Amino acid sequence: MTIDLSKIDLAAVEALASLKTERDQLSERLKSMTARREQVSAEVYQRVFDDYRRRLDELAAQAAPLKQKAGEVFRALRAELNRLDQDFGSAQLDREEIEFRHSLGEFDAADLQQRLKVVDLRLEAHGKAREQASTLKDRFLAVVESEAELDSSDDDTARMAAITPAAVAVIEPTATVVASPIKPPPAIDAGATVVANVAPPLPVPPPVTPAVVPPVPVAANRGAVSRSSRNPDATVVFRQGRLEPRNAEAGSVVQTLGLRPISIGSDPGCDLQLSAPGIAKKHVEIMMTRSGFSVRDAATGTTKVNGVVVQERVLAEGDSLSLGPALFHFRLL
Repeated sequence: MTIDLSKIDLAAVEALASLKTERDQLSERLKSMTARREQVSAEVYQRVFDDYRRRLDELAAQAAPLKQKAGEVFRALRAELNRLDQDFGSAQLDREEIEFRHSLGEFDAADLQQRLKVVDLRLEAHGKAREQASTLKDRFLAVVESEAELDSSDDDTARMAAITPAAVAVIEPTATVVASPIKPPPAIDAGATVVANVAPPLPVPPPVTPAVVPPVPVAANRGAVSRSSRNPDATVVFRQGRLEPRNAEAGSVVQTLGLRPISIGSDPGCDLQLSAPGIAKKHVEIMMTRSGFSVRDAATGTTKVNGVVVQERVLAEGDSLSLGPALFHFRLL
């Protein structure tokens, strides 16, 4: 169902933006506290720390219902953007078909221009709508840590997601913990016979088999092999990754990366098909290696990681990946 992009409700987004600003400020203050810890007494440090953490919890509670409301609007917006992408791609194919039929002599030049004029108007309208929808999508994503927060409809999930990793990371492992006093055991008569209460054995959960990457052959020059890769037969537990589109040319599909290699390009046979101009039929291939997810350019020379042209590169958390005009953000799950 088509939605009116000019009437998208951004009230929850604006409220979340205000909360995020305060949350980011508190997170930065919590970080800076570590460097200044010796300047104040332990009591004052803990008092300020607890105050900031309490306020972060309050902000998380306020953000939870707002994220639910924003998520409902965001999912409708994302569906509309997917529809616009399909309509734009369909119009491009129509234009290509018209030119091809003309080359076969099916109609003359005047008829060609008339037909192209109609399809070009469609392309212009779909292009403007896609750009508007993509801009709106970016506004929603700017107020959350990840798109997954807007996909959740559970209060507790949203509340937990609202606590930033930065805020959690500053909790000091050396903080003093006051434990509850341990109640001493009752005195035992030396002449009495003591029968211990033995608790029944707990059931042993079934072992979990992690996903593994098959071992690779050992390099010939063992002296050059790093300490972490000296055992090629070791089991490697991997984390899934994903590519998040960051502009209209990248489409609107979040591509999950796993053990199976994926291809990205304009060809319909690719795992992720992009229709933007400048995308090769098979632009890149991404596969899991022992070092991580490796992206390999298919001889286009337009693949960049963090703005640098690459032929083959292992992606790191937070890298930006450019395939011609299409821009993606890489994350580990």
